[in-house]
Amino acid sequence: MNRRGVLMAAGWLLAAAVTAGAGTVALDVVGAGILGPQNQPLSADDVARALETVPSSTTSTPPVTTAPSSAAPAPRGLTVPGGTIVATCAGGRVTLLSWSPDPGFRADDVSRGPAATASVKFKNGGTENVVVVTCQDGEPHADTVADEGHHGRG
Repeated sequence: MNRRGVLMAAGWLLAAAVTAGAGTVALDVVGAGILGPQNQPLSADDVARALETVPSSTTSTPPVTTAPSSAAPAPRGLTVPGGTIVATCAGGRVTLLSWSPDPGFRADDVSRGPAATASVKFKNGGTENVVVVTCQDGEPHADTVADEGHHGRG
């Protein structure tokens, strides 16, 4: 019984080695192709010659630059105690586009605008951070007030 197991293992190993060898030979033949190797690396001279044959109409065009439009001001992300706010200013009025409380906090009493001021309160147990957002030089600016009664509406 023991001898039979050894012979079976030896036969299996021999079959695996023959299969691996045949696979390697097959990959070499396929990689070389029927008519010989076709995937040779190009030399610097080969690349230069190939580039000379490219018609001038296919050369790359200069990138198109897009200037930010005054009609759509860029949103600005503001990290504040208790969370994050994304706001934008237009015509001196601020608008809160989104707000995300930090883990453990929740958002409350949101005044999103557009208005002279916008606000959101981030609460965590007894901690309440009222964030008042205004426009300064056309950019959203946040101030945090630890005042439960302040809502920053305007």
